[in-house]
Amino acid sequence: MSSSSTSECHSTATASHPAPESISVAANSANKVQSPALRAQTPVKLRASSPAFKPSPAKNRQPSSVASTSSSQLRLAPAFKPRPRQPEEQRAEGSSIKGHAQVLPAFANMAVASDGCAERPANSGSEDFFMKPPPAHTGQPPYMLPANHFVVDEQLRRMLALEMHAMSSVSESDLPAQVHSYHSLSPQETVDVFGASFPIRQHQIKAQSIADGRCYSLHRITGTQPASKSALGAVDKWKAVQSPSIAQVYEAFTTRAFGDNSLVIVHELKPLTASLKSQIVDTGVQVSEAFLWSLVLQLISALRTVHSAGLAVQTLSVSTILLSQTNRVYLNSCGLADVLAIHNSPNMDAAQQGDLQAVGHVLSMVLGTSADNYMVVQGQASVVVPGAGFSTDFKELFGYLNHRLTPVVAIDDILRLAGSRVFVELDAARRESDLLCDNLRLEMANGRLVRLLCKMNFITERADSVTDPEWAETGDRYLIKLFRDYVFHLVNEAGRPVASMAHVVGNLNRLDAGSPEKVMLMSRDEKSCLVVSYEEIKRCVEEAYKELVAPTQAWR
Repeated sequence: MSSSSTSECHSTATASHPAPESISVAANSANKVQSPALRAQTPVKLRASSPAFKPSPAKNRQPSSVASTSSSQLRLAPAFKPRPRQPEEQRAEGSSIKGHAQVLPAFANMAVASDGCAERPANSGSEDFFMKPPPAHTGQPPYMLPANHFVVDEQLRRMLALEMHAMSSVSESDLPAQVHSYHSLSPQETVDVFGASFPIRQHQIKAQSIADGRCYSLHRITGTQPASKSALGAVDKWKAVQSPSIAQVYEAFTTRAFGDNSLVIVHELKPLTASLKSQIVDTGVQVSEAFLWSLVLQLISALRTVHSAGLAVQTLSVSTILLSQTNRVYLNSCGLADVLAIHNSPNMDAAQQGDLQAVGHVLSMVLGTSADNYMVVQGQASVVVPGAGFSTDFKELFGYLNHRLTPVVAIDDILRLAGSRVFVELDAARRESDLLCDNLRLEMANGRLVRLLCKMNFITERADSVTDPEWAETGDRYLIKLFRDYVFHLVNEAGRPVASMAHVVGNLNRLDAGSPEKVMLMSRDEKSCLVVSYEEIKRCVEEAYKELVAPTQAWR
């Protein structure tokens, strides 16, 4: 045993331990340096209650706090924050949804509104399987990067956690256990589709597929049958229609599992979304002009894809448009008119014109939530028009969509009226893409600690008949065993086990980085101690693992 690395002692040699909060930072910022080999001459039994196994107290530790899922508005990253608005602009564009800050174009600020769709109880369980965010202040040196630099953005993580929880949760209901090839049915929103001469009530149900395990949205129409046996095949045309602003159609079938003749159309599930009617129209909130421009552009983008495929929605209304927490818009009842053979127009061109006219009607419904957007003419019913706070371009767009300027509406003309606002949407989408790529890049090697743990467990405690029974207890392998016990077998002053994730992750990060930092490993009888670096321990792990998996190794 090297004298520079080991010593027989009862002394209180201390290892340098930074605060647990800065563990991953120290590991990732460590430099890798080669060092001489370290070997233990005689096996020494470890004592789990040794003082060497007690972590040093963290200095300047700040209490960590995690906001509940029902906290205030969440924002993904500063990259999504728009330029500061002048007071004149704010007054001109009006207040925002739910009374929060300005509702900007989709992705522009990625704000989660504190409405019923977004809020979750603090004990909902959506945070149970996710790590708590690192504290903002760790007392680390200024040259070290903060701990949250190495993890996914907290607000993005929380949003994804809420979506995953919404997709996996199942509400109690009287729905059947299984319908067709779908199980775990959970009721969602019920809307009235006004695409026909009579309203069609549509029950939306979240369910999980037996075939692929994914969650889907089942749109059930009670007491209705397809127009013909071949009408169900109309959804095949919609399967090929793919757009970021459309909840994709997958299949349609009839069933008596609900106790009646029901038609079910399967759509892509958009978690944490609700209809535009329930979020804006029914609540009577006012919206900004920027939000309305974003709404129009997303709808026009979806309709452009639909019309290019030679189809028409024919059921577009505030009830069939989904709005997400991030102001994303989705068409949610595509294919229904084709399956039920609801043809409100004599031909496809007229049906597509009806879709564009429906966009104008949606704008009227949304603007109608504010009394400032009504114009009263003596002797006539009041009509909805954009108020004085809206720009001339938007007023022209509103008149164009409502056929007040020309009897025919064209998508290209709408884009010309939008002008540079199209680039606002495009830039916001690219900023979102950059943010997601940056966070995905952080998770590219998120399995490195698991691989390291697997190697250590392959090496330690091997006493099978194939390998040498003493192989794991001698040389470099014994040092790995000491380190394993140091990491996972901590006890406090009272002799109680300490299950500290910060201690485990911090030491494994240092080991993975090969840090030159020293650590003291002591036997359980406290008669022997080893002062080694993480770099040396890492070398021992790699060499022992290579020896274990070597195909030419002759085991007795």
